[in-house]
Amino acid sequence: MKNKSPSFTRRHLLEIGTGATLVAAAGVIWRANERGVIGEKGQEPYKPWEIWNDPAHRGTPLALVAAGVLASNPHNTQPWLFRVSDTRIDILADTSRNLGTFDPYLREMHVGLGCAVENMVLAAAPNGYAVTVTPHAGSLLDIGGRDEPVLAATLHLARGDAPADPLYSAIPKRHTNRNPYDRARGFPDALLHDFAAIPHDENLKLYLFQSGAAYETLGAAIIAATDEIVADHAMIEDSHRWFRDGPQEMERERSGLELDTAGLSPALLAVAKMLPALPAEQSHGTWADQTRDTHVPSAALLGLIAARDRYDRPQTLAAGRLWQRVHLAAGAAGLAMHPLNQPVEMIDRERQLGTESKAEARFAAVTGDEAWQPTFVFRGGYAIRDAAVSARRGAEMVTETV
Repeated sequence: MKNKSPSFTRRHLLEIGTGATLVAAAGVIWRANERGVIGEKGQEPYKPWEIWNDPAHRGTPLALVAAGVLASNPHNTQPWLFRVSDTRIDILADTSRNLGTFDPYLREMHVGLGCAVENMVLAAAPNGYAVTVTPHAGSLLDIGGRDEPVLAATLHLARGDAPADPLYSAIPKRHTNRNPYDRARGFPDALLHDFAAIPHDENLKLYLFQSGAAYETLGAAIIAATDEIVADHAMIEDSHRWFRDGPQEMERERSGLELDTAGLSPALLAVAKMLPALPAEQSHGTWADQTRDTHVPSAALLGLIAARDRYDRPQTLAAGRLWQRVHLAAGAAGLAMHPLNQPVEMIDRERQLGTESKAEARFAAVTGDEAWQPTFVFRGGYAIRDAAVSARRGAEMVTETV
């Protein structure tokens, strides 16, 4: 008697196909959960936004630090350390967290430190302090031996009883928004007047453009500088090392950039999270596309902060303090802001390389005055989507008590 050969019916194929589909679906769900597409992200890296005025710290210097760590800063590097006593807080530049060829003179780092200083000053009165800020004098061009923290400023604390600045309550509302803006809605005149009225160092000047030749020239300079950065392998590698690939990496680092804050549409964001991280060249090429096609043309406002000397350390800190107040005022009014500082980053890079400063020349038609050196460029407007919250290291992680 012959052995009957096994035969596969349509039912068998359907059963096999169904099983494979279920396995594949389970894999997709697992991947989506691991990459933060579904479910909640780990909460620890984002808690500093919720406990920024924690009652446990109220009335202590640590309350000022808790506000300081929520400040605007380059690439979310959070380049700060704080040495705290009962009567003073030293703010130090953590030079181990610099951006290399993106910031060879630590200029952007010091702008970020100035932002932290402003948040801390705003937090002083609500916590019963009067504060005096002493910036560290000197030039960024003279800072050497960057393997150690560098003192940037000192906050001298005394007990006081002053009313809180209205911008204090805006601290947890301020987020960088890289989404498209609705340019057709314009920018409120009242807020522009508020920006112009912000007290600031006499060595600084604030420029604001909504249209016209200066607006177009500045927008073109931003796009050109972005293309030059993307063509510079060293710059994009130094930038790329601050990208965090997924929730687990962000949970470990609690700093840097992630897809959630990149300004992608919800559908594109979900797809991007499922895929492996792009190489530096491709991810920065996408950034250049966003800059050219979205960031610049959708901006209702383009602005810049200029200094008498962009490498003067006190002026650079003061520029950060001014930017922080501009960003807080916008956040309080429900508007979005986004640094677009690529033209000044290229000025630093060209100086480092000793090449012709094409980036500097592009600003001549914007400021109309060579006495003012741009140090920070940004855009503003009504965003089509709210910004995602960025990860932060908590106050305890960056504070040393002395």
